[in-house]
Amino acid sequence: MTHEEMVQELWDREHIKELTYQYGLAIEAQDEEKMANLFTADGSVDFSAMGRGVIQGTDAIQEFYRSTWPLKVKPFFTNHVIHIQGDSATGICSVENRATRGDESLIGAGRLHDEYVKVDGLWKFKSRRVDMFYFTPISEGWAKADGLGKLEVGQES
Repeated sequence: MTHEEMVQELWDREHIKELTYQYGLAIEAQDEEKMANLFTADGSVDFSAMGRGVIQGTDAIQEFYRSTWPLKVKPFFTNHVIHIQGDSATGICSVENRATRGDESLIGAGRLHDEYVKVDGLWKFKSRRVDMFYFTPISEGWAKADGLGKLEVGQES
């Protein structure tokens, strides 16, 4: 690998990490348009593990994330592993979520499985699969969690 190729790979790797951080900022800002722009036009996000299925395409992604805003999720990402192959890449990272449902505090942790593509010089999500280890009320604790609660939003207290 030449020095130029190594620099390009590092540059791409940082932009892919930045894509994940922009995803988190879009969640915090509750900005479904910004969120959808992080994905390719035919991109998808898979929340099947939380009972919400696969959401594909710009309009569906906007509608889906808009439905999650009442949870007021604050995500934190770590442990990126990225494999770049030209203008496409795959990766995983860990996620920890803090959220609320009404006056109840929620906590969750899991892993994100991604496919990325470079479109007009910008990295975007082709797909993102959310695989949560737990997502549960803090009062219940994750040690007692039987896995996942469904990603149900409309249960305001």
